[in-house]
Amino acid sequence: MCIQKQCDAYVSLDSVGISAQGCLRTSEWLKYLPIPSSQSIINPSVYVSTPTIKITCIKNIAHGTFGYIDTAWYETSAGKKEVYVKRPIIPGKSLLQEACVQKFVGGELHKIGFPTGAPRVLHIFRLRDDSICFAMEPIEHAYTLDIYLNDIQTSMMSSLLVDCLLQLSAIVWHLNNIVGINHRDLKPSNFLIVEHAPVRKVLMIENEIIEISSRYSLTMIDFGFSCLGSVKTHIVDMSLSTVYPKLDPCPKDGRDLFLFVGMLYIDYYHKLPHTLQRLFESWLEEPNSTSKLCHLMRKDGENTKQWLYFMAGNTGIHNLRSYPLRILRDLESLRTI
Repeated sequence: MCIQKQCDAYVSLDSVGISAQGCLRTSEWLKYLPIPSSQSIINPSVYVSTPTIKITCIKNIAHGTFGYIDTAWYETSAGKKEVYVKRPIIPGKSLLQEACVQKFVGGELHKIGFPTGAPRVLHIFRLRDDSICFAMEPIEHAYTLDIYLNDIQTSMMSSLLVDCLLQLSAIVWHLNNIVGINHRDLKPSNFLIVEHAPVRKVLMIENEIIEISSRYSLTMIDFGFSCLGSVKTHIVDMSLSTVYPKLDPCPKDGRDLFLFVGMLYIDYYHKLPHTLQRLFESWLEEPNSTSKLCHLMRKDGENTKQWLYFMAGNTGIHNLRSYPLRILRDLESLRTI
């Protein structure tokens, strides 16, 4: 209990099958947690088989550079349901830190009115190859934001993006300035979106309060690049990726929204109304800049995305123009579109 009071990044793993608690800012304790394997020898698709829980792989549905996503049956005394399982792509690697960050982020976003801000982590377990994986609850009726944007009518694009950016600004501001977390891979494919009947939401960024009637709920996924650091010193306590330099400042103000806006600008420029095109450019370019970044983004498209990550991870850059309060104020005039 004393540790919890002294730490603003305290996490308990009791609910995910591990009897342990600790502070993510001093995460050495995670390396020594005993996580036994109960994977079936006869049927390796049974990832977990204990008296209280059984997780059985249904099929692999996706894989990236660093991990696999499977669907699986999750069985307990409460019943049986389909879940997602994330596994490392290299045998023996651990996703324990990522699972802890996702669990912690989910709890933080729930506090500020985003109950599905991150998928709920259900169980953390070890496979026989020593890989540490985790099962998470699916978000019903959700699509990744890129797929949703590909299908939406152009006439709906502006109102959807304004709604999403307002919510995202509140989410990012809280994680960045209160918690000290950067996602560092915030692109449309790493967001889930659910459409529903309009719900009144009250968003707060610094001392700014904004009310919206939102038809969408957002969920952040894939925390494999994320970092946790001091909001005062910007020194990293935990970094989940070797893609970013060890000395990368964290949190970096404006980083996550810079990546998100940049990816949107590259992929959906021709579907954006003129007003949003100009706003996006003002968030991405420095005033009087000679870099002509947005021109390159329009010209080279997909090839420019590596530059976004390079700028987001540049150790000499401690903040970017796309910080939440600025985006909030710029969008207020567009809320009725």
